[in-house]
Amino acid sequence: MSMGSGGMDEYQRLIAERAAAQKKKRTIFGVVLVVALGAGVYWWKQQKDKAGAAQAILDAAGRFAEKDKTEMGAFWSCAFGSDIDVGMLSSASQIQQKIESAYFTQQKTFSDHLTGECVPKLERAHGSMGALVADMPADLKPSLQKYVAALPRMQTGLEVYAEKIKSRGAVKDVDASIQEVGAAFTADVTPQSVAFEKFLVCAIPDLAKKKDTQEVLQYLFETCKKGDPVAFMGKVREQCGPLVTNVDANAKPSPSKTFKATTKKLSDAPERLGDAFGDCAKWSRKGKKALDLEDFLTAAGDYMESRAELVQTARETAAKIEGKTMPAAKKAAPAAAE
Repeated sequence: MSMGSGGMDEYQRLIAERAAAQKKKRTIFGVVLVVALGAGVYWWKQQKDKAGAAQAILDAAGRFAEKDKTEMGAFWSCAFGSDIDVGMLSSASQIQQKIESAYFTQQKTFSDHLTGECVPKLERAHGSMGALVADMPADLKPSLQKYVAALPRMQTGLEVYAEKIKSRGAVKDVDASIQEVGAAFTADVTPQSVAFEKFLVCAIPDLAKKKDTQEVLQYLFETCKKGDPVAFMGKVREQCGPLVTNVDANAKPSPSKTFKATTKKLSDAPERLGDAFGDCAKWSRKGKKALDLEDFLTAAGDYMESRAELVQTARETAAKIEGKTMPAAKKAAPAAAE
């Protein structure tokens, strides 16, 4: 009996140990399952949080882009005289071309148009875009602050330009007088010839030392084409322009003491002198246009740069948050040979 009882105890103990082992296995499996589920939930939450943070960056950039399109779009349409997406322009020179084209459609009223209609739109855009800074994500704030800072400078530059273009009509009138009187320049003592000879003495330093027309033409080419036509013609218009403005063809001419000597050495091709000054005037006006808009274009360049920078930063930051790699920028196609 004792042996049977002992065998029974061993059996029960074996059963008990087996049951305990199975329970332990179930417990371990349950713990592993809970841990795995917990890790999965944690990973899912992390991914969700990352996606939410990335989307917040993109949403902020989207609000900026939409506000820029609405507020600054109204300004650019006013300045260009047509609905053009400034984002399609790739350089300050293209902005200059658009504004100058608009000027030619309303030369007499363009200055008032800019100050009366376009500047208020730019002021409104500055206030509206500046209001975005406070809620803009930290990664995007530097670009937005640079963008907002450019707008008052654009306004100042545009106001300077609007003031300068008021004198363009008078400048073209003086240039036309120079060419008109120069075209009539001969060795004959006429009101036009007398006036233009005085003009030449005023406009060309050391004219007496120039031996012929070709040497004078060379001087004008070197000064205007290779030098600074804006400075040269600015001085010529101011100091010498009155000598050929409103010349009375019926008045009695009063030649200078240098008239005979000057006309004699310039007798080989006097008609070319008026054309040469016409070229100087054209190069000068072209250069002056760039100078007139210089401050505005510099600020507009910062505006364009910060505008693109904010959008690019948003994309890069969103990709970094989600652990994604930004696609490589496409290389520009090689320029076609001219």
